[in-house]
Amino acid sequence: MELKRRDFLKIIGGATVATALPGCTPKKPQSLIPYVIPHEEIIPGKSVWYASVCRECPAGCGIHVRVREGRAVKVEGNPLHPINNGALCSRGQAALQGLYNPDRLQHPMRKRPDGSWEQLSWQAAEEFLLAHLNDLLRRGRGSSIAWLTPHLTGSLDALIDEFLATVGSRRRVRYEPIAYESLKRANQLSFGRVEIPSYDFSAATFIISFGADFLETWLSPVAQAAGYATARAFDGTKVNKYVYVGPRLSMTATNADEWIAPNPGTEGALALGMVNVILTSGLAAGLSLAESNELLAITRGFAPKQVEELTGIPEDRIRQLALDMANAKPSLAVGGGTILGSESEVAALLAVNLLNYICGNVGATVRFDRAQSLSRLNSYADLTRLVQAIEQDQVSALFFTETNPVFSTPPASNVAHAISKVPLSVAFSSYLDETTALAKLVLPIHTPLESWGDDEPIRGVYGLMQPVMQPVFSTTKMLGDVLIGLNDKVGKRTTFSDKEQPFFEYVRTRWRNLHRQLGARESFDRWWTEALANGGVFRPSTTPERVRWTANAPQIREVLERLTQVRSKAEMLLVTYPSLNLYDGRGANRPWLQEVPDPMTQLTWENWVEIHPQDAERLNIRKGNVVQLTTQHGVIELPAYIYAGVKPGVVAVPIGQGHTEYGRYAKHAGANVSTLLPPLPLDASGGLHFSQIDVRVVNRGQRVRLADVAGSDYQHGRNIVQVVTVEELLRQTKELQEGMYKEPKGFGQPDGPTMYEKHDHPDHRWGMTIDLDKCTGCSACVTACYAENNIPVVGKGEVEIGRELSWIRVERYFDDPPADPMAPYNPNAEFLPMMCQHCDNAPCEPVCPVYAAYHTPEGLNAQVYNRCVGTRYCSNNCPYKVRRFNWFDYEWPEPLNWQLNPDVTVRTKGVMEKCTFCVQRIVEGKNNAKMEGRNIVDGEIKPACQQSCPTQAIVFGDLKDPNSQVSRLREKHKPRGYRVLEELSTQPAVVYLKEIRS
Repeated sequence: MELKRRDFLKIIGGATVATALPGCTPKKPQSLIPYVIPHEEIIPGKSVWYASVCRECPAGCGIHVRVREGRAVKVEGNPLHPINNGALCSRGQAALQGLYNPDRLQHPMRKRPDGSWEQLSWQAAEEFLLAHLNDLLRRGRGSSIAWLTPHLTGSLDALIDEFLATVGSRRRVRYEPIAYESLKRANQLSFGRVEIPSYDFSAATFIISFGADFLETWLSPVAQAAGYATARAFDGTKVNKYVYVGPRLSMTATNADEWIAPNPGTEGALALGMVNVILTSGLAAGLSLAESNELLAITRGFAPKQVEELTGIPEDRIRQLALDMANAKPSLAVGGGTILGSESEVAALLAVNLLNYICGNVGATVRFDRAQSLSRLNSYADLTRLVQAIEQDQVSALFFTETNPVFSTPPASNVAHAISKVPLSVAFSSYLDETTALAKLVLPIHTPLESWGDDEPIRGVYGLMQPVMQPVFSTTKMLGDVLIGLNDKVGKRTTFSDKEQPFFEYVRTRWRNLHRQLGARESFDRWWTEALANGGVFRPSTTPERVRWTANAPQIREVLERLTQVRSKAEMLLVTYPSLNLYDGRGANRPWLQEVPDPMTQLTWENWVEIHPQDAERLNIRKGNVVQLTTQHGVIELPAYIYAGVKPGVVAVPIGQGHTEYGRYAKHAGANVSTLLPPLPLDASGGLHFSQIDVRVVNRGQRVRLADVAGSDYQHGRNIVQVVTVEELLRQTKELQEGMYKEPKGFGQPDGPTMYEKHDHPDHRWGMTIDLDKCTGCSACVTACYAENNIPVVGKGEVEIGRELSWIRVERYFDDPPADPMAPYNPNAEFLPMMCQHCDNAPCEPVCPVYAAYHTPEGLNAQVYNRCVGTRYCSNNCPYKVRRFNWFDYEWPEPLNWQLNPDVTVRTKGVMEKCTFCVQRIVEGKNNAKMEGRNIVDGEIKPACQQSCPTQAIVFGDLKDPNSQVSRLREKHKPRGYRVLEELSTQPAVVYLKEIRS
């Protein structure tokens, strides 16, 4: 069907994204000539946005990709997508650096006998592959062909299964290093469902997490962060409570009202103790008398006194936690992840399920009607069985795509040896990672931003992927196209391979079936075009499913027995956790993710070992000492980070670093913690053993400098991050409602003494309101600022000497420790996004000798880059330390320079730079309003930091408009409002709302 421009605009008139046809078609680009007669959909200088699906982790968030003159320059969240609702984490935004990675594979390669690579043409590579496949089929060995993939759903997933069926094989492993095997096994035992439900944090009035870092890497962190912020919002009377249970103070833990660190491995016992209290108190919801008595009999051995002996948590505290959860309607308990990754994890999650069940949360905040597609993942045990099959010569050909088990599994699991042994190993990959480097044939494929596809992260949510631009390299191919060609040639079919865009037609055919299945009334072409514009079709279940408890008593007792088994006391226990930025290591080749600091340690470009101060004192270890970690499975060396946020007797190490391949940004940074892990799968779940591993810790006697961006871990009485208790806030709110509230007077008030002349802002006065109670510290805003404003990545060496260039930083401050380092200390951390405050009385402006820093009529503290001579007087005079100095002319290796935003100047050596409130977006918004003959609408201008924030902690707008959201928030939450270092009378345009602590 030929779609005319007028009809196209009618279809998408209410959508937030336009689908421009030239960016979607994989046809070869035309000659490179000026836009004398441009495409109708492309206007030079104007952005075109494409909707797609993020593939940086298994969560399946919807994205919009901004394209300028055929070049993708920014990735943002899709506000229509129900998973992330317009927000996006750091990893999703860094998809751009996967697209433009300078170390991407560009040509097919075959390994010579001596181990070197031979470059091939696509024709030669496909002929080589087909010859081997046909030989296997002639010999009746089609069943010996295996395929290893990451988490896939939709068309590509189905196509791989079709290929294997064509050759007569069923050897398919969907492998993810973090596959939630224990969660699925616990749900199977509890409810007869081998599924992972969705969790509705927004509806919960009490949340307790047993090791699940749901704000960072567990399941779907962007969606969960938004729900968490909704649940925690102050409603004028109370703040819903949140408790974290686990051996390490993670970012998720420090956002809790209370961090509880029981003896490692006893988290499940604490959950069972709470179950026992709720049952004995008669507070269980919706249970029959027989069911209640049966469950009470099962948990009789976990009375609070007995649980205190196991966990080290006081009996009274266990009772209070149980009552708090039982009286909250509804509540939510979650658990799992690598923190609990041991033989006791299934038992712990069974206890968590039981806790949710007796509190009536299953069907309310635990939604099996919205089961996640992660449920389809294979286990680590399935991967080891594939390795065994290869070792026994049962596999003749192994295909794998965009998965790296050589890096993410223990060396003793023999994955590397197995891949080297298989007669034909074929890697469909964009990067030469550790697994791809072992293949005999490498076929370079498009990245997700260059590909067609679809994704169903939860039941009823169908995301649609489309190419957002022409392929960066003309020598790569879409995996779906290659696979259709193989499938048709091997199976002697021509269903799609005779099409100009075979995989595109395959996806459309599957979506025709979905069109019929959903009973859409409009024609398929119109429905398809709307789906492209919206990023998919979203029909999640709205009817909660009440799931019944199916486990029998003997079965439960056998599983829960593990929670009473006392471990032999080792010197130290190892706990591992996925990196917020690098996840399981797949983000390590994105320089943005390497340079954005870890929220808790503020370290960059490496991993480290976290050691409690008491253990460090005992082992004579100081910050930066090189520490050797030894388990019975391997040895690694890492620098020490002394951290009161781990339980004494525990050391914690982040996963994700230690690559020996994977490009210049990942290679030889840190150490691979999988070296320390046991190779055998866990008996209870078939998962990988991530934590509670005996480890020996030895100081190697060397010391290194850490790439640490934290100026200080403490506030030293400066009240930079301010906290208010619920009781105090209630009193102040009542005074505000009664007209009795009086703002505290001081030098920071507008009527205070000042040497500055008053600035007039005739049209607009731009400002921000930042709610610290919503800020989780995730740093999505930091990555968004890098992406939007062409901020250079300086590398580890420059960060070590304080030359990082980020325009916004998320400051982390711990509560002041006791004077005695050996005294008990339960730390807590607060976060504060700090950018240029755009002061009315800006100390940077009057000291600039060349007037590079000046005040605009709209209240922005501007910086004229080509006027700046680099005296750095402005930086010295800035109390917020938010100005950055370019020591060098930083370069972006080709094609990484394609990511640069053409609306923002690329700064040069010797120039100061800083946050501009994304002035380019302000100008664009004003120009659009002017051309349309209207005033700016509140909320239409969003700086990159606000746009990306999963919890919407940052709000930007016009302070001269009393009805703007930024003004209304300040007025509504006046008792919580303050400005950082207000006593200096700088008159910042940024107002922070105090964090609320219960």
